[in-house]
Amino acid sequence: MKVSVVVPVYNTGDDLSRCVESVLGQTLDDYEVIFADDGSDDGTEKRLDELAAEHDRVRVVHLPPSGGPGGPRNAGIDTARGDYVYFLDDDDWLGPEALERMHAMAVRNDSDIVIGKMVGHGRTVPRAMFRRSRDRADVLGDALYGILTPHKLFRRSFLDAHRLRFPEGPVRLEDHRFVLKAYFRAGVISVLADYPCCHWVRRPGSYSRTLPDPVHYYGALREVLDIVDEHVVPGPDRARYYAHWYRGKILKRLGEKSLLDAPPDYRRAVYDEARRLVTERFGEGVDRSLPLRMRVRAALLRADAYDDLCALLETERGVTLATAVDGLRWDGTRLVVRFTARLVHADGTPFAVRDGRWRPHVPLPVPAEVLDAAAEGRRLDLYVRRRADSADHLLPVTVTSSEPFAMSGEAVVDPDAGPELTPGVWDFVARLDTGGWTVERRLEGGEKTDRRGRLAPYRTEKGRLSVRVRAAGDEAAEPRGRKGAGSQGTLLRRAIKRIPGARQAVRRLRA
Repeated sequence: MKVSVVVPVYNTGDDLSRCVESVLGQTLDDYEVIFADDGSDDGTEKRLDELAAEHDRVRVVHLPPSGGPGGPRNAGIDTARGDYVYFLDDDDWLGPEALERMHAMAVRNDSDIVIGKMVGHGRTVPRAMFRRSRDRADVLGDALYGILTPHKLFRRSFLDAHRLRFPEGPVRLEDHRFVLKAYFRAGVISVLADYPCCHWVRRPGSYSRTLPDPVHYYGALREVLDIVDEHVVPGPDRARYYAHWYRGKILKRLGEKSLLDAPPDYRRAVYDEARRLVTERFGEGVDRSLPLRMRVRAALLRADAYDDLCALLETERGVTLATAVDGLRWDGTRLVVRFTARLVHADGTPFAVRDGRWRPHVPLPVPAEVLDAAAEGRRLDLYVRRRADSADHLLPVTVTSSEPFAMSGEAVVDPDAGPELTPGVWDFVARLDTGGWTVERRLEGGEKTDRRGRLAPYRTEKGRLSVRVRAAGDEAAEPRGRKGAGSQGTLLRRAIKRIPGARQAVRRLRA
């Protein structure tokens, strides 16, 4: 058997439907699906047994409740018969060709791990990992630590040879500890970036969204750092690994909405545990590698300026992009989009800079050099996002203007550049990465323009830019259901239909 898909399940109810449909609809010819039920008692367990009775490739493992996904995943590994194991959560789903494509890449490269492209729904996925496919990827060089969830294809004999299993029970960061150990032991890790394999969903009330005990959470993070220490000698490489968790699990976490909305005593407890861990494990040298946003938080944390940090975090609520289409033009049948993206606060106020330094909304007791924004790295991207499933297609962008918190550029939509731009409706999404803020938003505006070849750009009813892509050979077809650009033509056609004999006259003219 080629692949075993392992899905830990607990009291999912109807939320399991899309996951089931996706795993049973795979194009791979030889695979199985193992649902590892962690003691469900809401009827989910009966539905799983019914699925197993209906489908030969479905197997169910019933387990006593453990309180976390690690135990069910381990049971799935032990039960699996496939050469490879793929882990999928019960609220996520797969693209139809996901298993076939990942398995083919694994066989072609003799891979121990294949990371298939992930699409976030209510979640942020690091885009850099999936800019291109890699037969042999490097954990540090290709920033594979950016996604440490288990949504990956693992060679089963590799897991067994190295006794790789998940921590069990109601524990945190169990996926980080499992995946990181696998990364360090793998001979070949491949990245499949040209097909949306896994649709990763944020579901309210899921295990990962509940507020963890601060002592337990940062204790788990210590264990992750211990794994790094075991495999990476002190120096620049270890510092890069450390900076990843420093940014994501300490400094970024302090500003998450769930924590800002938590009771004051809980917020203070998280802060105290975070500061204790930073004092123990993170030397001040790592702060210099941090982007502006996190560098300021680190300075306040080290200075034990709790009230100032809280005030800063409140001003960052709702930070977003102001986007604008500056112009549209045609280069043959390619659409050229000029656009601007600017970082703004929730009230629409642009981020302020004076003498090359960021000017936060509140005064902060930090050295002036900490606020230096002039030397910050920044990146501007433009994607078209398929409305049907949120799959992204990155467009080539030429930057025309760059400031610390605002960038302008020009992007090209070429329907013939590759197979990713399939027929359907695609929405334009700008993404600005600057100073530690990574924010994306739909493009606003865009003047009325004609359509050419396979592309029909238009403005939505909310004033956002979208494009309908037609199939090759269907260039002359009229896009259906299109609103915005061309709406006058639609009204005219409707009016013509009401005039006796008009439709016949139009047919004669077209002939």
